[in-house]
Amino acid sequence: MSAAFDLRRFRHGETDSAAFDVLAGPVPEPVPAGTDCLVAERAGAPVGRCSLQAAQSLHGTEGPTGMIGHFEARDLEAAVAVLEAAVADLGERGLRHVLGPINGSTWARYRLALPREAEEQGFDPPVFAGEPTNPDAYPAYFTAAGAAIAARYESRIDATPGEPADDADALAARARDAGFRVRPLELARFEAELTTLYELSLASFAGNLFYSPIGWLAFREQYERLRGLLDPELVLIAEAGDGAPVAFQFAYVDPMCTATGRPPRAIVKTVATAPAARGMGLAGHMLDLLRERAAARGATSVIHALMHVANFSMKMSSRHRTRVFRRYALYEWRQ
Repeated sequence: MSAAFDLRRFRHGETDSAAFDVLAGPVPEPVPAGTDCLVAERAGAPVGRCSLQAAQSLHGTEGPTGMIGHFEARDLEAAVAVLEAAVADLGERGLRHVLGPINGSTWARYRLALPREAEEQGFDPPVFAGEPTNPDAYPAYFTAAGAAIAARYESRIDATPGEPADDADALAARARDAGFRVRPLELARFEAELTTLYELSLASFAGNLFYSPIGWLAFREQYERLRGLLDPELVLIAEAGDGAPVAFQFAYVDPMCTATGRPPRAIVKTVATAPAARGMGLAGHMLDLLRERAAARGATSVIHALMHVANFSMKMSSRHRTRVFRRYALYEWRQ
């Protein structure tokens, strides 16, 4: 199938990068300079692309893992050509397990949004800011190139944020009795607060599937980009009785709604709880507070974003009679 294509390999930042960048999707994510890239061309025109990277240790994997990221393709044939070439290239480097799409790590964009099923129709707008977006055909492209689903994820929507969960008072009492105090982010101390979020993230996410650590500067850059969305009352930090931070939850009002005059909805982007603070109802209590505060700001719904289907966040979300907003998948090849 790839015989009709010219496959070009280079590092991003070199001359051939222009052919790679012209295929960028509607919400492009920067490609670090020097990243290995692959472009498929048909009759001299770029029709498929991806980046190639490797990780020495991802949580839940054995040995080094290849990663295919920044994927875009004009059609099925172009997709299969570039994906098969990428898997072969990584295999030649000794990488027998390959994940995709993943732009270098789970801290960046990864996963494909799957075609909507009947229950996922009718949301306005149909996507939220920060959600992975891609043509509906992309999952079939990955399957046609020999990939299988490695992990499944869901975003779920809570259409009644003003209605407390049945156990909200009980969880609040448990958190209070355990000595936890929940406070909003202090914008006047933004740099120090980011340091707290960074340290909690490293401690909380270390057991997540396909996790790898991130450096402070990269973490800071990610949250600096979100600074314009920040409402301190929707970024909550929990502290133990001795004042040590033990959890945080990060939410924001979806700018895709506010920019078009639609009713506000809030997006719960991050739920992080240090291992020592788990099992005491703290995360559920913090989510209850976010729902309450979002409703006070006029939000008519709250989206619990991008949860692994086996994660505790799914159980926490189910307390609020949520329903599926969108499903996603991460794919893999084993050679």
